[in-house]
Amino acid sequence: MSRFGGLDRVRAGAMMLGVAYHAAYAFIPDVGPWYPVQARSTWSGFAVVAGVLHAVRMPVFFALSGFFAALVLERRGEGFLRDRFSRLGVPLFVAAPLSLLADRAIRALAVSEGVMDARYEAQAGWALRPLHLWFLEYLLLFCVVAWALAKLRVPWRLDAVLRRMPDALLGLSLLTFGAQALWGEPQPAFSFLPQAATVAAYGPFFAVGWALFAVRDDAGALERHAALRVVLAAAVLLGVFTSPLQWQPLGHGLAALAAWLVTLGLLGAALGARGGEPGPLVQSAYWVYLVHHPLVQLGQVLVAKAPLPAGVAYGVVVLGAFAVSFFSFQLVVRRTPLVRWLGGAPRHQVASNRSART
Repeated sequence: MSRFGGLDRVRAGAMMLGVAYHAAYAFIPDVGPWYPVQARSTWSGFAVVAGVLHAVRMPVFFALSGFFAALVLERRGEGFLRDRFSRLGVPLFVAAPLSLLADRAIRALAVSEGVMDARYEAQAGWALRPLHLWFLEYLLLFCVVAWALAKLRVPWRLDAVLRRMPDALLGLSLLTFGAQALWGEPQPAFSFLPQAATVAAYGPFFAVGWALFAVRDDAGALERHAALRVVLAAAVLLGVFTSPLQWQPLGHGLAALAAWLVTLGLLGAALGARGGEPGPLVQSAYWVYLVHHPLVQLGQVLVAKAPLPAGVAYGVVVLGAFAVSFFSFQLVVRRTPLVRWLGGAPRHQVASNRSART
């Protein structure tokens, strides 16, 4: 049995939700100036879907990535950076050129099909940007910084808070909100250069996840009221993204608070869950996220002019992109050495102290 099966499943879910998130954009009314595909059938509800997923998906993912990075450091020791480069750097350097080629080809197809708004800046030309792969660059950066702090024995001081008063960490929403007010909305997908806004937005979540590993056997306070935190976060996010608040500073602050609420809630719920061995969805999640973006955009181009309701067209794109990415992992990746970098059974399966005590 996997010690951290619950956390594994939440992390996989956060990655899988990337398919649902990116697929929504083409069906948002008047999104053309900011997105390369504008479908003819749209629904304003997809703006709510995208807003809610954007507010919570990556914070949760970075917190869990911090937790598992700390686990890898404990298990790998001096091989930590080599392991992280193998897991993050190799896919980034291999996938980035392919992603850029696919992005240009799909934008050229969108132009030829007449489904790209004339106001979209890039049109069919080359655009040097990491797109959805930006998270690999920042995870590498966070891992190097965390490793250096660990080598220098710099105390995090977050573990004691997690152990005793985890809800005090909701105060970090002031930090993430303040960073956004100072530097603006993070835009990591548009530049390979690290951005202060993105570091400030997601670095604190990674730090909390890293600190959580130290108190993994004594996190009862975090596990309590976990569901309540998630429910409160959902209520706040729906209130923000279904109202004009989403364009106001108060709405930005509430969204930041909700991101911390849902992150702490899901961490507590998943840490307290008994987990079995990772199933096919968990094993394939990393690969699905790496390859889904061009598949989603290709699907959007193909259905953009179809006489379908927006919800149906969206479903076709999501299911199509997921099916191709998921089954390509099952039929190809897991049968080849690629699985070493791109998925398979996690290497962090250790015996559960809690199970041993019961």
